[in-house]
Amino acid sequence: MSLLRRASFVIAAALLAAIAAAASAAAQSPKPTSINQALRDGCQRSDFGIGFDTSPEWVYVYRNPAIRMAQGVVRISHGSLEDSILQHRSYDYNGNLVPDPSFRYLIAGSPAQGTNNYAADENEARGRLHFEWESATLPFFAWPSDGDRATLWGSWIWDCGHWQSTPNNTGGTTTGEHSELHPLNAIAVNRRASYLSSSGESETDVFISNEGDGAHAVEQCALSHHPLTGAPYPQYDSGYEPCATSVANRIQPLAPSYTFFVPAPPKPSRSALLRYRVVTRVPGSSGTERVQVKANGITVTVRLPSSSHLVHFGRSFFVSWTGTVPHPPATVKLTVRSILINHADPNPAVPDPSGAHWALYMDVNGYWQLLNNWAPRLTMNVVDGERIAVNRTVTIQVPQGAGVSLLLQGRECDEPAGKTVLGIFTNLLYPCPANTDEQNPNILDVFANDDPGTILKIYRSAAAAIGTHVVSSASTVNFPGTGPTSFGDIKGQGQDDYQLTYAIRRG
Repeated sequence: MSLLRRASFVIAAALLAAIAAAASAAAQSPKPTSINQALRDGCQRSDFGIGFDTSPEWVYVYRNPAIRMAQGVVRISHGSLEDSILQHRSYDYNGNLVPDPSFRYLIAGSPAQGTNNYAADENEARGRLHFEWESATLPFFAWPSDGDRATLWGSWIWDCGHWQSTPNNTGGTTTGEHSELHPLNAIAVNRRASYLSSSGESETDVFISNEGDGAHAVEQCALSHHPLTGAPYPQYDSGYEPCATSVANRIQPLAPSYTFFVPAPPKPSRSALLRYRVVTRVPGSSGTERVQVKANGITVTVRLPSSSHLVHFGRSFFVSWTGTVPHPPATVKLTVRSILINHADPNPAVPDPSGAHWALYMDVNGYWQLLNNWAPRLTMNVVDGERIAVNRTVTIQVPQGAGVSLLLQGRECDEPAGKTVLGIFTNLLYPCPANTDEQNPNILDVFANDDPGTILKIYRSAAAAIGTHVVSSASTVNFPGTGPTSFGDIKGQGQDDYQLTYAIRRG
């Protein structure tokens, strides 16, 4: 689910030339509007097939694997609540793009009829272009924050696992599958405000990789294999499952080049000269970049070698002007002091013999952190009434006119992991540990996690954020540009399940 914020984001002619084939395919592709187009493209509306990995969870829209590009503003950026065990090695990063007009064809369905991406149950993704990439692949430095602008490149696919107006595809109205970009192969994030720069630079974070994970393997194998006739439930031929689970099939093709624009901050004087710097964020990054200095920023073109082995590119580009910064950013330090667990199991109706295991993600102005790295106790076994000491600090630069935003959300790790369920061995999905003793008795909810709730605090300025704060989780929070949003399927789940104590002081 992803987007980019206001900035003169320009696509150079070099990009159009470099990915001419993909651009041509995209230009000729009509917006999908039929609720049954996904069936024609290979989806089977088979929960059992997807659950047993004998039917694809994702297929290419129009069966076309061309790389698609989209630009826009990212809304509700977060770690996933749950994911299919057999098709992942880690939980996904999720974002929702409000695309610019020329990319809106990628959003399937009809707003008037409430179908596909416009179905009422799409929640955070309704009317938007959802996008995903596994969290073990996409590093935190390239996770957008709500309101950032982004340029995405990825596979345009149908999510075959959601076609009715109910979470489990039972007893609801058929609204059709939704389209999304999944997996990505590149992302360029124009930050609304750089938390790293103390001199007022603009920042664009870029990550490119041919790691397509299990999603790419599933999509490719859905092209090379076919549905069976006369099977006890909808499924593909016997060669599909070994194809889709082959690690060798996770490598995805890359575009010949990737071009993006890094806008400069406002020019302080007529005599100021533009300057830039590049910071490597991923050790061992492959590829080369060519930088062209423009009047209002830089245009960057990145090329990576074609390879049957993993390659990736991860760098940040900072742009500024010579001379004195008239209004330097304010430096603040946010210290997470503790987490008080009120309800370790958000759904106590299902027994949890070995205790609750949580994974929480924190975003502070674009600084992302898996809170379990600071508080390993979250992963082990949290209990009611336990206060977990954290006492870790992050330094944030807050440009003039910007505020401070804190997001905390995640999951209780309930999905079976490291055990055999219905004859299938379930994988461990990073960052959750093994779960071998808790299992929902409802077969339709076996592969589901509980929502411990969300914390979202937005301060209008650095000065307004100063102080010690105690905030409780909520089942529903109000995201700017979106409105009230819940991540869990059970109404009220996550309300007051934990309490965060943190302090913000001037740096």
